[in-house]
Amino acid sequence: MKSIHAVIATQAKDIKEFSTRPIFNSLQKQCALKDLFSKNKFDYSIVYDNMHGLPKVYNSFLQNVKFNNSILLFVHDDVELEDISMIDKLQSSKFKVTGLAGCRQVDNNKPPAWHMMSNRADYVGEVAHSNDQNVWTTVFGPTNSRALLIDGLFIAVDVSSVAAKNVYFDEDFQFHHYDLSFCLRCNKEKISVGVAPIRVVHHGLGDSVNTPEWVNSAILFSKKYGNGSFNG
Repeated sequence: MKSIHAVIATQAKDIKEFSTRPIFNSLQKQCALKDLFSKNKFDYSIVYDNMHGLPKVYNSFLQNVKFNNSILLFVHDDVELEDISMIDKLQSSKFKVTGLAGCRQVDNNKPPAWHMMSNRADYVGEVAHSNDQNVWTTVFGPTNSRALLIDGLFIAVDVSSVAAKNVYFDEDFQFHHYDLSFCLRCNKEKISVGVAPIRVVHHGLGDSVNTPEWVNSAILFSKKYGNGSFNG
């Protein structure tokens, strides 16, 4: 079974500041659980004070030969990894790129956010959210399901599978739309993408579509990937 290596790119300056992020304690728990629930290693890398786009950071790990036989888990620092079976679920996933929530097909004439450009019937997966100490789970649709697009808060990648097809994140993007473009590239090369029932709590509300940065990124995304059918 392949080992899991989590990668967290954060704007936290150091470990003291990073320890206030939602993901910090759950990383320690996953390390403690690995000996109980998995025979394979789980560890992680933290990229502190990150001012680079996430694709540039993530590609530096995907292209590192050290991780050729690993599953790299790219996860945001506002996510708690609550699932005690996360390691085993990722190792047994039937997909080469595994996420938590997304959609099976889209209309590329709609705004480029996976939940805005797809019909409700095409949603897959589920994610718990937290805001003001309230936690709720949104069930988008079936889990263990194939997806065209998955949300970037949690993307686990079988490194050897994407390396064999020379598929990496598009470094023209900084934070927004890197996940959508990566999924489209994977689907084009027949690299399986899907969602698995892995319990996390996301402390973000996904409201970045209201920002100028998102709008500018959406324009770029539409220019690069909006011609023709996304659904192949």
